[in-house]
Amino acid sequence: MKKLLLLSFLIPLNFLAQTLSTVQEQSLHYQNYTFSKDTQWDSLNTVENGTVYQLKESQSKASTTCTLNKKVYGWHPYWVGSVYTNYDWTMLSDFCYFDYSVSPTTGTNTNTSFAWGTSAAVTAALSNSVNVHFCATLFASHSTFWASSTAQQTFITNAINLLNSRPGSDGINIDFEGMGASDKAPFTAFMTNLCNQVHAANPNYKVSIALYAVDWSGTFDMAALNSIVDDFIIMGYDYYYSGSAQAGPEAPLYNFQTGYNQTLSKSITYYLKQGASKSKLLLGLPWYGREWETLASTAPSNTTGGFTSSRLYNYVKSNSATYSAANKHWENNSFNPYYSYVTGSSTRQCWIDDIYSYGRKFDMVNQRGIAGIGIWALGYDDGYSDLWQLIKDKFSDCSTVACTDSIFDMGGPTRNYYDAESYTYSIAPTGASKVQLSFSQMDLEQGYDSLYLYDGSTTASPVLGAFTGSVIPGTITSSGPVMTVKFKSDNATNKGGFKAIWTCIQDATAPTTQINAPSGWITQDFTTTYTDLDNSGGSGIEKSFYQPSYYNGIEWRANGNRGFFNDDFNGPAIHPDWTSSAGTWSISSGALIQSDETNSNTNIYAAVTQSLSNRYLYCLR
Repeated sequence: MKKLLLLSFLIPLNFLAQTLSTVQEQSLHYQNYTFSKDTQWDSLNTVENGTVYQLKESQSKASTTCTLNKKVYGWHPYWVGSVYTNYDWTMLSDFCYFDYSVSPTTGTNTNTSFAWGTSAAVTAALSNSVNVHFCATLFASHSTFWASSTAQQTFITNAINLLNSRPGSDGINIDFEGMGASDKAPFTAFMTNLCNQVHAANPNYKVSIALYAVDWSGTFDMAALNSIVDDFIIMGYDYYYSGSAQAGPEAPLYNFQTGYNQTLSKSITYYLKQGASKSKLLLGLPWYGREWETLASTAPSNTTGGFTSSRLYNYVKSNSATYSAANKHWENNSFNPYYSYVTGSSTRQCWIDDIYSYGRKFDMVNQRGIAGIGIWALGYDDGYSDLWQLIKDKFSDCSTVACTDSIFDMGGPTRNYYDAESYTYSIAPTGASKVQLSFSQMDLEQGYDSLYLYDGSTTASPVLGAFTGSVIPGTITSSGPVMTVKFKSDNATNKGGFKAIWTCIQDATAPTTQINAPSGWITQDFTTTYTDLDNSGGSGIEKSFYQPSYYNGIEWRANGNRGFFNDDFNGPAIHPDWTSSAGTWSISSGALIQSDETNSNTNIYAAVTQSLSNRYLYCLR
C-alpha cells in the first residue's frame, strides 16, 4: 500500500527536518422472594429514585485492533432501554437478552416485555458479530415444571424456534434459581433433554447455565452437566445481600469475616472440584454494589435492618459528593473498597468495587485459567467507559502487566487458602527482562500443600524453587521475562499461605548495531551488512530501521518504492516525487519554503510505498 506524506501549513515556514510518526431500589424479579440458602439473588433493578440513567460521559467509540482472549458474557436486561448504543462491542464476546420467563405449568413465556424478535439491542448485537443468546428464567414452582413433560417440551420447542427466528443467534442461557437438593436429578434430566435437542437442531447452538454463587444444597450435578453444557457462568454476587445482618462486599475476592468464608475464589474452586472444565467456567461479576444503614461507620458493622438499596456503578460514579475520596475506605481482608457516610442521623455503608478491585478479580480469572467473566448487568455502568477499558487491559491482546504488584494464595493477604486448589499462572510484566519475587510469608501444610516456581512460561521450564511448610524463601529472580507459579493444596488442612511482591527488572542497556561496509571511496554497487545485538544474548530486537540513501548525480535520495523517503532539498528544483496541491513552494539554501500566506489549505505531498505492517520511516531535511 502507499502512504501519503503530507505537509500542510497556514503560515510561511522554512524547515530543515521533520519526523512523522506514524460507564429507590425497585427489584423487578425478586422483591417477592425471601432469601434462603437455596435462593440465588441478583437483587438488582434499573431505577434509582425513579431516574433512568442517561449518558453522562462519552463511551470510547474509537476503533480498536485489540482482540479478546477471554470470554466476556454480558446479560442485557430487557428494561435497560437504549443503553446498548454505548456498549463497546469489541470487548464483548457474548450478549444475552434477559429474559424469557418460563411458566412452570405450560413452558410458555409469561414476560410480555420479552421482545427477542424485535429488540433493537439484539439487532445491534448481531450486527456487531458478537455471540447472541437469550436467557430463560424460572424462580419458583420447579417441581410443577418437572412434573410436566409437556411444559418442558413446549419450552424446548419454543427456545429452538426463537433461535431459528433470529439468523445468527447462538444460544440459550438457563437461569433457574431457588432450586434445592430435590431438584438435582430432574434438573439434570431436563438439561440433558434440552441440550440434546438444541444441539441436534443446530450443532452451533450453545446452552449455558447460570450457577449459584454458593451451591448450598449441591443442586448441580457438575460431572453430568459438564459433558453436555457448553458454558457455566457463576453468579458471583450477593454474597452479602439486602437481608444481611452485616454490611459487606457484594462479591468478595477473599473472605471478609472468618465466620463466613464464601468468596469468589472459593466458588471457583468448588465448581472446578465438582467437575466443571476450566474452558467452560466463567465468573459472573456485579456492575453494582449495595448500601445499608449500619450501626457504625467502620467495618465490620452490623446493619440496622432499616435502609438498604442496590447501587449501580454509574449511580456511585455520578454522585461523587456522597461517594467521595474522603468517604472511601479499603477493607484489606476481602480486598474491597466501601464508602461510609452520615445522612441525617443515620450511618450508611456502600460496598461497591472500583477499578482496582475489579482488576484484582479479573486477575484471579486469569490466574485460575477459567474461560472469562460474566457481567450482571450490561448498562449498569452506562455513561462511563472505565470498565470497558479494564476488560481491554486484562482480557485482550492489548493487555499490559504492571512492573510491580502483590500476589497471594486464594485466601488473600490475611485468610487461609482453601482445600483442593490447583492452579498455574505466569507473571510476565510488560517490558521486563527479569522477574523478581520477594516473599514475606510462606505457611503451607508441610508435605501436603506446595508452591512451585518455574524459570519460564510453563511448568516445563527449569524449577526455581519448590516450597512447603513455613520457611520463607526470600527473593527469587528469573533469568528471563517470565516466571510461572504453580500451587496445589490437598483435601484437608489449610493454612495462611504465601504473600509476595513481584518486581520487574527492565533492560536499561541499549542494543548495538554493527555496520560492515567496504572502506574508502566506492564507485560501484556494494553490499553492507547490518548486525543488531542486544545484551540479552540474542538479537532481542523486534524491528530494525535503516535508511540507505543514494546519490543520483544531483542530490541524495532514498528509494520510495522500498518504504524510505529522504529529501535534503539540495537540488535546483523541487523533486518530481512531490505534488503541490495548493500554495506556492520553492527551495532555498537546503530548505523547502512555502510563501503563499493567503491560501487556507496549502500543502505539498509525496507518496511512499509502505507494506510492512507498522514500519514507517520518513526523513525530511
